[in-house]
Amino acid sequence: MGSRNPVKLGAAREAFRLLGATDVVGVSVETSVPDQPVGACEVFRGALERALRALKGCGGKFGVGIESGLIPMPSPTGFLVAQGAVIVGPGGRVSGGLSGGFEVPSSVSEKMLEGVEMAHAFEVGRSLEDVGESIGYIGLASWGIVTRRELTLHALHMAITPWLNGGSWLPSVEEYRKRLSMICSV
Repeated sequence: MGSRNPVKLGAAREAFRLLGATDVVGVSVETSVPDQPVGACEVFRGALERALRALKGCGGKFGVGIESGLIPMPSPTGFLVAQGAVIVGPGGRVSGGLSGGFEVPSSVSEKMLEGVEMAHAFEVGRSLEDVGESIGYIGLASWGIVTRRELTLHALHMAITPWLNGGSWLPSVEEYRKRLSMICSV
């Protein structure tokens, strides 16, 4: 897994039990996307890079990347924050999944659009960075009804579903990159 964040690792361990995995290892990786990804293209490109670097760094059967970002949507504030997950598995096949999304105040999304990470975009008198390794902003905002772990697990469940059904029809890394390039002009 392309992260050492305990929330992401815990969610990945739970999701990969569905495939009989007994060991999920986290590695620190760098990506080409900004610290605060904006748009589905940056979210999924970052998640793909994390998955590929994790696969290379751990030498496992699957590489997992999770990236959270601000995604333009026809919603009341114009954006939702969501988690994207990419899994690179046997044969270099790729799957993706997306969590549910939630609104943030326009003052926060404006800062995020400027590249300020969500943990620093809220004006609550302190950084929420430590919250990102526990319940996340969504956990605070929803009064614990939904947590960052649940959003991460949801994205992973969506990405793992094709693998539960064999995954042979999934695109290769090269095909997935082509699709990203066509859609995202990267």
